[in-house]
Amino acid sequence: MKQYLKNTFWLGLVGALVLIFLATTGEEAKAENKISTRDHYTSAEGETKAGTGELVYSKDHNHKIEGKYSEKFVLGHGDCSTGRGKSWNDCITDRGRVERHARYSLSRSKWYKFSIFVDPNWDRATKASIAQAKVKNLRKPVWMLRIDNGQLKMEMNVLRCYKSYLVDLKQLAGNWNDIVIYVNYSKKATDWSRGAYTMLWVNGERKDLGVCGELPVLSKYSSKFNKDGSSFRYGIYQSYVSRELNIKAKTAGVDMNLPGCVDVHKGEQHTSRSATCRPWEVDWPVKLETKRIWFDDLHDKASKKNIWNMDLSIKSKTY
Repeated sequence: MKQYLKNTFWLGLVGALVLIFLATTGEEAKAENKISTRDHYTSAEGETKAGTGELVYSKDHNHKIEGKYSEKFVLGHGDCSTGRGKSWNDCITDRGRVERHARYSLSRSKWYKFSIFVDPNWDRATKASIAQAKVKNLRKPVWMLRIDNGQLKMEMNVLRCYKSYLVDLKQLAGNWNDIVIYVNYSKKATDWSRGAYTMLWVNGERKDLGVCGELPVLSKYSSKFNKDGSSFRYGIYQSYVSRELNIKAKTAGVDMNLPGCVDVHKGEQHTSRSATCRPWEVDWPVKLETKRIWFDDLHDKASKKNIWNMDLSIKSKTY
């Protein structure tokens, strides 16, 4: 009997400790990042090729706004991703990327919330995506939040519509900025949204997206959403890097005489051209400046309601 009670005591103690551990680690994970990433997948790993010794992706326990850490992304000259399963290779398609991918969601009403800190040394002359949403079997993203030529830009890629000059780099760089994005992937707007399908708030202020926010985001590709839904990605992604490098080379007085690259988006009636498909095999006289951005307090929720009671009024129009 004594042995039975002893065994029962120890089993109970171990069970209690396991429950406490699971509760604690669960709360920590929940507090740090409420976006369900796909098997903790990051498109690139290891040290940046910029030679600074930094990891392209890391948890920063010192620079944060909540919890124990923020997520730091570094994209240097030559950093690119070969993709999961080798189905895509940024390195030979004129791209640079370090992103984290969320799981696919079939919800047609999505809310994305996160805070960003852009490196004060971010190159004003560069173009890069910092967040985007993808649908399977569709080459182009549905939408992108970008920093292009020193301006925050919302790009509705399927609609071929964009709105620039939303926030200047002077405000973005060196400060934490709170971002909220609402996207309705269905064909019908919700009652409370006043006809909008896409809305963006920066530090609580709704930005004017004009007609880009008033159209169904998937257009004629709505049926592609049905199988897997959409996936949110965040980090740093730069397409057609050879364009920027070629301009920088010419500015430095060097004509590269490159063969050119034609990127055909099959089935989407879209073609893009750049200086070369394999920019990282070229000996450039200039290098891309290293980009750094931190993300913290990330949320990804499905709801047809205005869950965070965001102000729908637009205080300043942009043209």
